[in-house]
Amino acid sequence: MIGFKVEEYKKRVLNAHKLMEQKNLDILLLTSPQNFRYFTGLNSYFWESPTRPWFLLISLKNDPIAVIPSIGKTSLNNTWVKNIKTWDSPNPDDEGITVLKDTISSIKENNCVVGCEMGKESYLRITIKDYEKLKKNLSQHNFVDASDLIWKLRMIKSDEEIEKIRKITSIASKAFDELPNYIDNNQSEIEIAKKMKKKLLELGADYTLYMSCTSGSGGYNQIICEPTDRKPSKGDILVIDTGSTLDGYFCDFDRNYGFGNLAKSATAAYEILWEATEMGMKKALPGNTCADISNAMLKILEKNSPVKNSVGRMGHGIGLQVTEPPSIMPNDNTVLEENMVLAIEPSLEYVPGTMIVQEENILITKNGFDRLTSRTPKSIPIII
Repeated sequence: MIGFKVEEYKKRVLNAHKLMEQKNLDILLLTSPQNFRYFTGLNSYFWESPTRPWFLLISLKNDPIAVIPSIGKTSLNNTWVKNIKTWDSPNPDDEGITVLKDTISSIKENNCVVGCEMGKESYLRITIKDYEKLKKNLSQHNFVDASDLIWKLRMIKSDEEIEKIRKITSIASKAFDELPNYIDNNQSEIEIAKKMKKKLLELGADYTLYMSCTSGSGGYNQIICEPTDRKPSKGDILVIDTGSTLDGYFCDFDRNYGFGNLAKSATAAYEILWEATEMGMKKALPGNTCADISNAMLKILEKNSPVKNSVGRMGHGIGLQVTEPPSIMPNDNTVLEENMVLAIEPSLEYVPGTMIVQEENILITKNGFDRLTSRTPKSIPIII
């Protein structure tokens, strides 16, 4: 089914209430599309427009209250959220701030603690000017950062969320497995990426938000930009990294392909990364930390090669966003818990300006991990 049963959303709100009580929060003020969708089930292309903000209020005393542009009311009425306040938008002079202020005051008139998306990997989808105006008009209230609370909720996936992630990782795994059958060195990176996107859609993916497709001699120098008209040649390695979705939930992993005879240093670096990934997954146990995973992979990499990590971290969470907390890095001591979904992503810049990256998606289980992706081959696949 698209979305979830009403009981799933109500459970999320109840879980939020428990954490709000622990943090002494009266209200959560949510503005980002992902958090709005997480609690309501609404997805809208309209969020691509920055003109109109959307607000969701979760309080301890009420069902969620939405404060939205009037154009969105019909769509939101199709969700489980029924308490909907609107304003006529666009209205640059008052883009919902008066309605939002009045709604917050109706929940609690004085000394209200309002938690907002102001911390790590979060943002307020409201202008700074309007946020300051809201605080000024509600000077008797206290606005605080609630991003840790929100991520605590979203990092632990429900069985229903996991099923969607499992399906999209399976779809992308199959697309990667079939890729060597329909690409060659007569095609540009752009052409190869288009074929991969088409295959993903054919197999059941909804959308591909992120697809890095790049190549170079023995590796590549970046993994974050759009493909080019470059055609891979003998000795090159091509990497495709896809963040594709099914009903809003992402996979995020890559696969590498060699063209012709590769340099021994390139194949050695690839195989070292395979071992590091294997060790990282083995360390992904409940009770261990993200730092434990990172340090285990670094130990393998440092033992075999001079290490330069060009991507800043070696993994992250996955869910309604292609990257979410936590981060797999030495200074992230987030404790792993059952039903977290992670990307394990070691990288190795084995010569200056040339790197290789490998990535798998896993589910933290009660006793270990469940790999959601088909395992990348231990030796790099050769196209020609």
